[in-house]
Amino acid sequence: MKTRTEDEFKIEDYSHCLFRIPKAGGRALWEITNSCNYSCPYCIFSARHGNIEGELTTDECFELIKGLKRNGFTHLKITGGEPFKRKDMAEILEKASELEFIVDISTNASYINKDIAGKIGKLDLQMVHVSLDGHNKEIHENARGPNTYKPTVNGIENLVKNDVYVRLGTVIFKENEDYIEETVQYAGKLGAKEIIFSYMEPVGRMKDNYQMISTKDMPSLKKELDVLAVKYEDVVKVSYSFTEHAACEQGTCPAVDKFVYIDNLGRLSPCTWVVEKFPEYRSTLTLKDASFEEIIDSKPICNFLTYVQNKKGCPVRRR
Repeated sequence: MKTRTEDEFKIEDYSHCLFRIPKAGGRALWEITNSCNYSCPYCIFSARHGNIEGELTTDECFELIKGLKRNGFTHLKITGGEPFKRKDMAEILEKASELEFIVDISTNASYINKDIAGKIGKLDLQMVHVSLDGHNKEIHENARGPNTYKPTVNGIENLVKNDVYVRLGTVIFKENEDYIEETVQYAGKLGAKEIIFSYMEPVGRMKDNYQMISTKDMPSLKKELDVLAVKYEDVVKVSYSFTEHAACEQGTCPAVDKFVYIDNLGRLSPCTWVVEKFPEYRSTLTLKDASFEEIIDSKPICNFLTYVQNKKGCPVRRR
């Protein structure tokens, strides 16, 4: 099991950025599929059921990983949709591991049976991040939908049995805001090494809908979590990632040079926040019809780099 350290991401020049930027090399965020067996209302990618046309094949995924390697990228964050809906997910992880990427993957764990967990355990990934939004079935399924609790818990247990570093990701919302300590205790009981809390935002399918949003303010939640981090430090690591100051206009933008976002169709853009506000900075070329280098040199990406050089800082805050 790899030892996780936050020191590798502490760079003052990028401390304003929502994303963790490595000191050495670069980091890619890859939405490997937009298909998902769950229908979480706040999913930022609005992932959906069924197969998605135009997603990268196994060989195209391999070429993407090689392209990242050629261009100095060292860290790979894989997300979805649900990555393990892809039957080739273990092969893709093996290729990234073979090329010595530091890999972590986000999943709902529902497809992680004993066989898949065994394969993951042999790869020594840095982390498998599993979404679990409550310490019991009722609360979790209030956020994730019916019949989502048991498959996720089973997946977590399979990973833990194979000595995989499991980090639980819990979104704080109205139904679980009064049970945060119970959730931390449950994380420890499951054998997770870490639990990280975030704040439910009115995005995705619930854009501008505040019905499920927590009634607790972020400063109060931070204080509560700081106390729990100390109280349970010998059981499970407790942390949080709140985005109220995620995009600050001061500081160098790491996009393209040290960070890139790749969507499920193989298009590149500076990051998820930028492409949401400025879709013109997403490449029109895809990794189906162009190399990584050709896309980096294409007009949308070059236009973004010119914007950043002229304006400085994060463009999201300037709109």
